[in-house]
Amino acid sequence: MIEVHPLEGRRIAVTRPLAQARRLVEGLRQLGAEPLSCPTIRIADPPDQAPLRGAIERLDEYDWVVFTSANGVERFWRELESQSGPGFPAETRLAAIGPATAEALKMRGLSPEVVPEEYVAEAVADALVAVGGLAGRRLLLPRAAGARRVLPERLTAAGAHVDEVIAYESKPEPEGIARLQAAIEADEVDMVTFTAASTVRHFVETAGTDLGKARVAAIGPITARAARTAGLRVDAEALEYTVEGLLQAILEYYSGLQERG
Repeated sequence: MIEVHPLEGRRIAVTRPLAQARRLVEGLRQLGAEPLSCPTIRIADPPDQAPLRGAIERLDEYDWVVFTSANGVERFWRELESQSGPGFPAETRLAAIGPATAEALKMRGLSPEVVPEEYVAEAVADALVAVGGLAGRRLLLPRAAGARRVLPERLTAAGAHVDEVIAYESKPEPEGIARLQAAIEADEVDMVTFTAASTVRHFVETAGTDLGKARVAAIGPITARAARTAGLRVDAEALEYTVEGLLQAILEYYSGLQERG
């Protein structure tokens, strides 16, 4: 029989920004855990919004718009709706990195044509190449500052003309980092969840790598790689790179501890 509250008594830190943390917080609570909201990043406008604004003004010139996060969708649409144009062109095709990004588009009445089975940039590029006909096509890539180069490089290699614009940037959230650091030092955290490389990077740059007894759970391979590169040990890694996949990885980790214990 499945335990009703398998994470009972576990104190698990959520480093995601508050606006995006609800599903993870609620999922942890439903499983019996005590979620600790400690956002290590906040989402901010880029210093120069002119490139994004200009790309949206020329939106009908693009064959594809490729989104790699729900944050990118949100920032893109905020700018789109601030302009007095006709909205998103019906003939422009859409790609999304994964289900959360696809859902953000569907909430705005649009369905992406491409959503890869693996939710990483490499898979988005492969899926778009598999669709074919990229040579000479213009692709718009609105995404985070400092994002990995693999996606535009692979699309360019396939013959596409890629316009990469910064839609937002991740900045450290000092209050959340301090809260997490204090909880770790007080031995009040069993596990820290990281949901993006930036949540790892900004925490480690500010607070260092000493997590005490706390374990680490990562939402997918890119986040896990960032954690390991920063000097952290990853104890649980989601096989499906979603909140649900992360919750499953946490459950499996603690289930394994019980079996070994």
